[in-house]
Amino acid sequence: MKGVIIGGGIIGLSIARQLYKLGYDITIVEKNTLGRGASWAAGGMLAPLAEGLMGDFLKFCVESRDMYKSFVEEIEKETGDNVGFWECGIIYPAFNEEEKELLIKRVEYYKKLGYNASWLEKKDIEDMGYQIGKGIIGGAYFPEDKQVDNRRLVIALIKYLKKTKIEIRLFEKVKFINEKDGIFKSITTEKGEIEADFCILAAGAWSGELDPVNVFPKKGQMFSFKTKKKEELKNIFYSRRAYIIPRKDTNLVVVGATEENVFFKEGNTVGGMILLLKGLLDTFPYTKDYEITETWYGFRPATPDELPILGKSDVKNLYYATGHYRNGILLAPITAKLISDLIHREEESPYLKIFSFDRFKHKMV
Repeated sequence: MKGVIIGGGIIGLSIARQLYKLGYDITIVEKNTLGRGASWAAGGMLAPLAEGLMGDFLKFCVESRDMYKSFVEEIEKETGDNVGFWECGIIYPAFNEEEKELLIKRVEYYKKLGYNASWLEKKDIEDMGYQIGKGIIGGAYFPEDKQVDNRRLVIALIKYLKKTKIEIRLFEKVKFINEKDGIFKSITTEKGEIEADFCILAAGAWSGELDPVNVFPKKGQMFSFKTKKKEELKNIFYSRRAYIIPRKDTNLVVVGATEENVFFKEGNTVGGMILLLKGLLDTFPYTKDYEITETWYGFRPATPDELPILGKSDVKNLYYATGHYRNGILLAPITAKLISDLIHREEESPYLKIFSFDRFKHKMV
């Protein structure tokens, strides 16, 4: 049985890997090169609690976060690569009494749900070895939130797929998704037609160009810098001002990210960099003389309610795996599993009903 996946980001790559293991003949069609969109630009946080998620989406994201250890262990075994998975925990600093009050409420809410969360006073954070900004009065601690080096993970997934019989078609833009009598038949690219038994739309922020699927870009700018020694920071610091992500076994730290409704406007901006630098210096003033190593940007696949669009479409055998917004890296394992189960076993998880595109149709009536 042949399937075609539109999009070679972490979602498309993870689904391709899963379906290939189940015996499917898979083709990936990517308009640029694999894994160099939002998957490359991301921070790699696996942070449902630090993000302040709630309800079904919280459960969904925690489930995927908790799949990550075995997910990366399998990939590392398959490739021999180290993908920088780090169960480092996340500290969310409060810079004023209002933030402190909100974070303490969040901690109590998560504790009632059975999640591991606690409040740290300023001295507690300093006792962990951190020279934090004077404005920080404490912070919420989420020890079970984690991270992965998303770039290393993408490289490992590509390495695995290139060893398989999966067909990878790069620099090939899809123009149309073709159906007949409500059933998927093929896709048309700049280079011709590709027929398949099913199609998965996993084109990230560009998904809306191929299907009326309510996905649009939201730009994020980021930069990285070097600390003086490896793992100078041992936790992620996440706040409204900036998130600061130290990479495992290195002296590299990633800082992000802006959220901009500028469509596909490319480039880093002075304003974006100032915003992030201020967030970093408010958190760790001593880093002002550290070397910036890289600046970059990407386009998150956003949706009107900031939730993913997953599962069946109105066209039989055309499936959605898009709109992951800020959580594409986090949700790669569970998305790959649920989409594969839907195709292979016709098993439709309740999550696929919750995150179905149908929810937007109901709002339009």
